[in-house]
Amino acid sequence: MATIARRDFLLTGAAFAGLAALAGCSGEEQARQDNSEGFDALAALIVVLFPHQNVNQSVYEQVAELVRRKLSAREDWARLRQEGRAALDAAAGAPWESLELEARVKAAEVISKTRFFKSVYQAALFEFYSHPVVWTLVGYPGSSAEQGGYLHRGFDDIDWLPETAP
Repeated sequence: MATIARRDFLLTGAAFAGLAALAGCSGEEQARQDNSEGFDALAALIVVLFPHQNVNQSVYEQVAELVRRKLSAREDWARLRQEGRAALDAAAGAPWESLELEARVKAAEVISKTRFFKSVYQAALFEFYSHPVVWTLVGYPGSSAEQGGYLHRGFDDIDWLPETAP
């Protein structure tokens, strides 16, 4: 009888569990699965990536949906999602969604060099900081093009440059 190391058994089990849970899911089915019992794994990962105390969970869920739509257009997204979910579970040593925030951060750090992580990070970075609620929390007033730009709306008060002669 062949012996198998506990670590190999756990990693293999986590990989199979991730594959079984995610295999063959379309974007909508994945959204429902990620959202089962009130938990959205992608939103939870985005919380880990962009932790802001004053951002409501609903904003993270909206961003997760935008990221999910964007990434589901990629041909390799189903495979990346499976690999990423399995890697998160394996790095955590338990189902990732069962962990507290600190353990989720550590697991995310372990997989930070993977294509899955980089893909999610890049898409979420754009979508998160393009969200109007986040704009207000970080002090960004939004687009100024519709209002003639920033220069003559209180942003022309540079007092550290010398005045130029007319």
